[in-house]
Amino acid sequence: MADVILADGKLTPHASISRVTLDWACGTDENDFELTIDDPDAPEIERGWYFWIDGSDVGGRIVDRRVSVAGGMSTTAWIGQSWTGMLAAKILQPDANQDYLTVSGKLPDILKNILKRIGLDTVFTVDSSDASILSNWMFQNPRYVDAYTGLRTLLASCGRRLDFKASGNKILLGIVPVQTVANTIDSDLVDFKAETNRRAVNHLIGLGSQELKNRLVVNYFADATGVVSQTQTLVGADEVCATYDYSNADLSTLQSETKKHLQELQTGGSVEVTLSDEVGDGLRVDDKIVAADQSSGVNVTAVVTKRIVKIDSGILTSTFEVGLPVQSANANYSGSSSSGGSAGGGVSLTAGRGLSISGGTINAEVASEDLDSVRKVAESANKTASGFAAQIGKANQTAEDAKNVADAAKSVADSAKSGMMTDSERSKLASVERGANAYTLPKASTDVLGGVKVDGSSIVSVDGVISAHVGGGASGKAVFPVGYVAMNTTGVDPSVDFGGTWRQLPSLDFYTFERIG
Repeated sequence: MADVILADGKLTPHASISRVTLDWACGTDENDFELTIDDPDAPEIERGWYFWIDGSDVGGRIVDRRVSVAGGMSTTAWIGQSWTGMLAAKILQPDANQDYLTVSGKLPDILKNILKRIGLDTVFTVDSSDASILSNWMFQNPRYVDAYTGLRTLLASCGRRLDFKASGNKILLGIVPVQTVANTIDSDLVDFKAETNRRAVNHLIGLGSQELKNRLVVNYFADATGVVSQTQTLVGADEVCATYDYSNADLSTLQSETKKHLQELQTGGSVEVTLSDEVGDGLRVDDKIVAADQSSGVNVTAVVTKRIVKIDSGILTSTFEVGLPVQSANANYSGSSSSGGSAGGGVSLTAGRGLSISGGTINAEVASEDLDSVRKVAESANKTASGFAAQIGKANQTAEDAKNVADAAKSVADSAKSGMMTDSERSKLASVERGANAYTLPKASTDVLGGVKVDGSSIVSVDGVISAHVGGGASGKAVFPVGYVAMNTTGVDPSVDFGGTWRQLPSLDFYTFERIG
């Protein structure tokens, strides 16, 4: 039975849980997990926590949760990034005023510096004694690459791969040689589809900087065994030619990159197979395997591109997918070479937040942030209602201000000396106090302080006290301008009672509508 360790954001373990369901993956195109915990004694989990299986590469960081309701019962699944997913969420970019991010030194030191650069040195501990040394190795084409792809490419240039392991409450990041396992896929044991690639590109023309007759051009050739050099051995009908466009490369870079990309094209073929844990025991992403068919004598080498681990009813199973290796650069090829995938035009789809694309199907998830936005809409509606109350208060204050002005005028007149006012002016002022020729306040506006008049419907006055309710004319019904939000418990469209055009918004507890017309 596989036990899962639950740890907080500082990698401090809080519990070991066995009653879980897990779907976890790492590799070229999938680096995430979904974890469901069915243990009443499990601690209260928060976003930013971690999980792992001791002694293995299985684990990751919890970033959100998915709630499913069926038959009145709710289930919470925690979703997040596998260790490789955390690397894939970071981008390696050149330093300021530099063309490329360039690294040098021993591989373990390079990894430590990169982890610190992307802010993951507090999560991963480099644990390797590998003595391989790189000098001025550049992350290029693309210059901006996710850290997982970038590190896989860097290590692949040395025949190495990443190796994750949870041990001693640490997430160890190791560097190990890529292993090539022969006799792993045997037609007598496993069904598979293998295709040799005798028509791989064997002549690659590299095109560098400058234009027309001044453009840098290099030629590299592969022989029948896949060895790359600048000597051509396959000619005539045996030549398969393509171009590699690297328009900003100088001569040295163009030579090294063209040679490297032609080497990558010498894969020898492809394999379509999913390995069980029994067959692929000990394999990890970027390891190589050899598929052999005893009857035809076909042997094809392929690379592990994905590892999938599942836990169900306490049983852990793992499968592996194999295919082409990770490309060290997004080469721009053209020519007569063939591809196992579809070529030519098409539509490029990019998944945004809460969306995923799988097999041509777009899936949407409602995350907690989406629910928070609904909650904010409801709070906005409450603020709108409070705004009406504030307007009523302002009306009362305007009337009070008008009274204070009249009192101040009377006080000034009473204290005025005879030399400051004429007899006629004093007589007029006295008549105001007696009620004759009473003073009339100017109409109040946004710029003028003056009198206000109640409408008798939405604003009324009883015994000199002004009161108001949210209303719209004699009907007394509320009037909501476009953009306002209303909530009820009946689910009835507000247009029935208040008119206008409304649309229903997502809501957790009540029915929420927004006026749109």
